[in-house]
Amino acid sequence: MVVNRNTRISTLIAENSEMIDAIASINKHFKKLKNPILRKVLAPRVTVADAAKVGGVSINTFLNKIAEVGFEIELTNEENNQNNLVAENNNSSMSKDNLVSLDVRPIIEGGNDPFKEIMATVKTLTTEQTLEIVNSFEPIPLINKLKRQGFTTWTEKDNDGTIHSFFKKEHNVKDEERIVDEVVLDFDEKYKEFVGKLMQIDVRHLEMPEPMTTILEELELLPEGNALFVEHKKVPQFLLPELNARKFEILYNEKSENHIQLLIFRA
Repeated sequence: MVVNRNTRISTLIAENSEMIDAIASINKHFKKLKNPILRKVLAPRVTVADAAKVGGVSINTFLNKIAEVGFEIELTNEENNQNNLVAENNNSSMSKDNLVSLDVRPIIEGGNDPFKEIMATVKTLTTEQTLEIVNSFEPIPLINKLKRQGFTTWTEKDNDGTIHSFFKKEHNVKDEERIVDEVVLDFDEKYKEFVGKLMQIDVRHLEMPEPMTTILEELELLPEGNALFVEHKKVPQFLLPELNARKFEILYNEKSENHIQLLIFRA
C-alpha cells in the first residue's frame, strides 16, 4: 500500500493496528487516537496532511514515521509550517458578537459523533452570528468543510488546552460547490459496506464527455444493492446533478491532484 498526503488515518489503522502507537509517538496531540471513541470520530475524516497540521509537523515527517511501520510512502515537496493551533484566517478583530456556542466534548465522551449536531447548528446560523465549537482538539475536517461553504474560521487555545474554533459565514457558494461539499463523507466506511458488491471502471483515459456518459451507462446496469467504484481524474461537477436526479449518492476519495476515486450507490 502506497501512502501519501491524502491517505486517511482510518485506512492506515485498518491496514496495520501498529499505526496507532506509531502516530501517537509523533506528537502528544495524536495520543487521542488511543481512545477508541475519539479514534472512531477522527480517523475516518482526517488525512495525513490534516494530521500533520494538527501535530505541528511537516507532512514528510509524518510520512517518514509511517514508513517505519512498513508502508511505502510518497513524499511531497510541500512542507507544512509549524501549526500553533491558529487557523490561517486568525485575526483578533474577528467579530464574536451574536455568538452561538456548542461544546461538543460531552457528545464525544458519550461515544457519539458530534458532526450531525454541528451541521444542524450551522444550518440555523445567520450572517450576523458566529459559531463557536469548544473541543479538546482542532477540528481540521470541519474547518476545511466550512471554508468550502464560505465561512471564515479561526482557532484559539486556552491555557488548559481547550480549543475554541470560530466560524462566521462571509459569502455564499455556488450550488454545484455546495453539492460537492455535501458528499464529502466517510468514503472508507461506506466502501467497506459494498465489499464484494462493487462494479469497477476507470475513466481517466477517456476524453470529455465520455467519462460522464460511461458512468451513467454503467449505473443503468448496476444491480440492486451494489455500488459503482470509479477511478477518475477529478470530481465530475456536471455529473452530480444527474446523480441527484436519479436518486444516487456519491462519495469520493482524493488520491492525488489528478486522481480521485468515486463511490456511487442508490440513495
